[in-house]
Amino acid sequence: MDTSGDWDRLRALKGVKWTRYGPEVLPAWVADMDFDQAGPIKAAITSMVERGDLGYEFEGLNALQSTWAQWVSRQHGLEVDVDELWSFTGALHALEAIMILDTVPGDGVVLFTPIYYPFRSAIEDSGRTVVDVALDTPGWRLDAERFEDALTPNTRVVLFCHPHNPTGRVFDAEELAAFADVVERRNLLVITDEVWADLAHAPNKHVPLILAEPRLAKHTVTLGSASKAFNVSGLRCAVAHVGPPHLRRALDQFPTHLLGGPSTMSAAATVAAWTQCDDWLNEHLAIISTNRDHVGARLAGECETVRFEAPEATYLAWLDFTQTTLGDDPAKVLLKKAGVALDQGLKFGYQGAGYARLNFATNREVLDAVLDRIIAAVNSGVTP
Repeated sequence: MDTSGDWDRLRALKGVKWTRYGPEVLPAWVADMDFDQAGPIKAAITSMVERGDLGYEFEGLNALQSTWAQWVSRQHGLEVDVDELWSFTGALHALEAIMILDTVPGDGVVLFTPIYYPFRSAIEDSGRTVVDVALDTPGWRLDAERFEDALTPNTRVVLFCHPHNPTGRVFDAEELAAFADVVERRNLLVITDEVWADLAHAPNKHVPLILAEPRLAKHTVTLGSASKAFNVSGLRCAVAHVGPPHLRRALDQFPTHLLGGPSTMSAAATVAAWTQCDDWLNEHLAIISTNRDHVGARLAGECETVRFEAPEATYLAWLDFTQTTLGDDPAKVLLKKAGVALDQGLKFGYQGAGYARLNFATNREVLDAVLDRIIAAVNSGVTP
């Protein structure tokens, strides 16, 4: 892939990734790719503009749910009933709406931590109670016994991230079976965010939760989106498969427009992603996988104190700086003293002390520039 001229293109972007910290900082933080979107996605948007077709145009919206059903069937072998699907403006919108619908203030909601920080905010901002269950290190594995021991009588919901952000884990069959045992026994609702499903690195393979454990079908809401795999997070579009019948009944009772929904433009672009952009996804996943290996090789060869467990999915590296001089908030130090923006590990929970999250979905020149600054800073012994 030709990336010549990418620096000028990236610096011209108006998104927060390339604008928040100014031109002297190299950004590798928020989960946007640096790759240009696939042609059919851009064409779906521009053709609507060129036609002046910005009114009540429902072609994409009407096709959205059935297209997602076809996508997950083709990509992951998951068969779902289209009548059990709802559209939302994003995965977090769906997660918050369904969590609030099935709980009351004070109810417990489980997080497997470290975890994507908006999950914690969703719980706390709605007056629910965080039930923090730490993943095991090394390996960031799910401990079902610890999970069950943490449950309180009023714990109702699990917010599951599969594949996991920030660690990049693809939970295996043994972990998911033990997890399912607890969910069934305690009659919990699981909201599984699977927006990273299409970004598993071979030989790892994403298996949707309700396909891996069909007994969870009546306990689980599965969230899907083109946002991460196709670099269209700003379009705000997601689909939810709602397994529990009582939740489907509850959603049906809402007024038609209360939950909102995707725009006509975001739906059209998402349908284009799921029907016309397989080659783009395959090409860019190969680049991302190579970048993942490159990060590991450079750190192992030039900066052994920064430890790195290669993610099994996503384009996020959960970097362990605990053996360096950077302290509990290495991202803060690297921003100030190396001009590199990473996501702060502490935002993902107390287990993130000494960690930072690096986004490696970029071209090799940008990635090496980021790594050069990190390696130089760590090897020079910078301190907070």
